[in-house]
Amino acid sequence: MSEKIKKVNMSEHWFWGSLLKNKGTYVQIALASIFINLFGLGSAFYIMTVYDRVMPNSAYNTLIALTIGMSVVIAFDFIIKLLRSYFVDMAGNSMEKDINNSLFSKITSHDSEFLSKSSGVAHTVREFEGVRDFFTSASMVAFIDLPFMFLFLFVIYAIAGPLAIVPILIVPLVLGVSAIIQPILKRFSDKNLVNQQGKMVILHELLNNVETVRTVAGGKFLHNKWNSSVDNQSKNATSARGISNFAITFSQTSLQIAQAGIVCYGVVLVGSLDITSGALIACVILSGRILSPLVQAGQLLTKFNHALSAFKKIDELMQTDSRDDLTKDFKAVSLDNGDIKINDLSFDTNEVSILRNISLEINSGEVVGLVGNIGSGKTSLLRNIIGFYLPTKGTVSLSGYDLKNVPSDNLRQYIGYCPQKIDLFTGSVLDNISTGLDGISEEDVIKAAKLSCAHEFISKLPGGYNYNLTENGSNLSGGQRQAIALARCLVREPKVLVLDEPTSSMDGATEEKIINNILSLPYKPTVIISTHRTNHLTRVDKIGVLIDGQLVQFGPRDSILKQNNGNN
Repeated sequence: MSEKIKKVNMSEHWFWGSLLKNKGTYVQIALASIFINLFGLGSAFYIMTVYDRVMPNSAYNTLIALTIGMSVVIAFDFIIKLLRSYFVDMAGNSMEKDINNSLFSKITSHDSEFLSKSSGVAHTVREFEGVRDFFTSASMVAFIDLPFMFLFLFVIYAIAGPLAIVPILIVPLVLGVSAIIQPILKRFSDKNLVNQQGKMVILHELLNNVETVRTVAGGKFLHNKWNSSVDNQSKNATSARGISNFAITFSQTSLQIAQAGIVCYGVVLVGSLDITSGALIACVILSGRILSPLVQAGQLLTKFNHALSAFKKIDELMQTDSRDDLTKDFKAVSLDNGDIKINDLSFDTNEVSILRNISLEINSGEVVGLVGNIGSGKTSLLRNIIGFYLPTKGTVSLSGYDLKNVPSDNLRQYIGYCPQKIDLFTGSVLDNISTGLDGISEEDVIKAAKLSCAHEFISKLPGGYNYNLTENGSNLSGGQRQAIALARCLVREPKVLVLDEPTSSMDGATEEKIINNILSLPYKPTVIISTHRTNHLTRVDKIGVLIDGQLVQFGPRDSILKQNNGNN
C-alpha cells in the first residue's frame, strides 16, 4: 500500500495535540516555577539582612521576625515544589495515556506489509518511554527553571552592581559550549537509536526462528551480527558519554569558578565599601541559583537528544496514512450481499509489480478456488479483496461499494479472513475466537468451534474454552491453531469468507469435514479459497488461475479443469 506523509494541525498532532490538551496543567507548572524561583530569593535576602542589619545592631527581635517569615517562605516553597511534581506527573500520565492510545491505534490500522517494511517498529514504540520520561520527570523542570537565571542575574546586579560581571561572563561561556556539543550529541543519539533498533531486530529474528536457527546451526551467524551491533553501540555510547561528561564537568567547573570569582572580586568591593558583606554572601548563593539549572541541563543533554531522536522516529510512523486513516471520515454502509467485482486491478509494492490487470466477478454465495504457483500473487489478491491492501490501479467492489470508500471497521463486520500465518493472542481460547466482537455468547463461540472442528480438542484442554494460550498460541499444534483461527472467522457469520490455505496443517479427514461444514453454512457466504489441494477444487463453483501476478484463467470449475487436463 502506498503510504503518504500527512500534514496535520497542532491540535490533531499525536504529541502536540496531547500537550495542548494539558496546557492548563502546564500553565500551573509554570506558575509554580515562578513562585519557587521567587522564594529562592528569600534565603539570599534573609542572610544579607541578618549580616548587614541584625548582627551589627544585635536586633534579635528583628531576627525572630525575619526567621518566622523565612520559615513561612520555606514551608510554602516545600508545598509548591510538591504540587509542581504532582502536576508534572498528572500531565505526564495524561499524555502517556493519550499518546499510547494513538500509537496503538496507528499500528493496528497499518497493514502487515507496511509494518514489515518498518523494521524495528516494536523498538520504535519502546523508544516512546524516552519521550515520556523526559516530559514526566525532573528533566522538564530543569529546563523550565533555565529562564529564571536572568532574574537572579538582575538581582545580583541590583544589590552588588559590578559583581554581576562574573556570572555575566560565565553564563554565555557555558551556553556556548552546550550549543556546540548539542548537535554532536544529537548525531550520536541518532546513531545509538539505529544500533539499538538493529539489536532488537536481531533478537526478534532469533526468538521467532529459534528452531530454524538451531536446525541449520545459524546461531553463530546471528551471534556475529549481534556482537557487531553491540560493538557499534558500545563505541557510539562511549563517545557520547565522553562528550556528555565533558559538558557536565565544564558546567560544574564553571559554577565553582563563578563562586570563587564572586568571592574574590566581592572581597575587593567589600574592602572599598562598594558592597556589604551580606550582599557578597547573597551573591554567592544567587550565583548557585543561576548556574545550577545550567549544570542540570548539561547533565540532561543526552536524555534530551535521546528523547528528540525517539520523537522523530515515532513521528515518522504516526504521520503515515494507513488505510484506516484514508477511510475514517467515510460513512458506514450496509453490505447486503457478497457480490465481488474486481476491475483492472494492479498492485505494486516496493516498486515491484505483484498483480497486473486483474478483472473478475463473483456472485454472492459462490465458492471460488484460487490456484497458482508460489509467488503467483494469490495472497496479495486475497488481501486486496478484503481491503487490507489498496490497489495501485483499478477497483475492488463488495456489494456494489468500492472498498476504498468503506471504513475499515465497517468492512470487518462483513468479512472473515483466515490467513496462511495464524496469529493468536495471549489469553483464553474463548477470547481468541470472539476477539473484536461485542455481544457474542459462549454458545455462538462453541457453534463456530464445532464448524471448524476445534470443539473436540478444546473440550479436552484444562479449563476448556477458558484455557489460556501462551504467546501466539505456541502451546497448541499448527492444526489446532488453524482450527481456532477458522472458528474466529466463522463466529462472525460473514458475507464473504476468504481462506488462504486454511487446512494446510490438518489431516485429511479433519480437512474434509471442515470443507463440508463451510460449504453447508446456512447463511451462504461468498467463499474464496486459495489452495494447493486439488481435492478442494472439486467442491468449488469457479476457479481462478494466477501466474506471475496475472489472472490467466477464471471461469466455471468444470471448464477450467477440462482446459487444464487437456493441456496436460
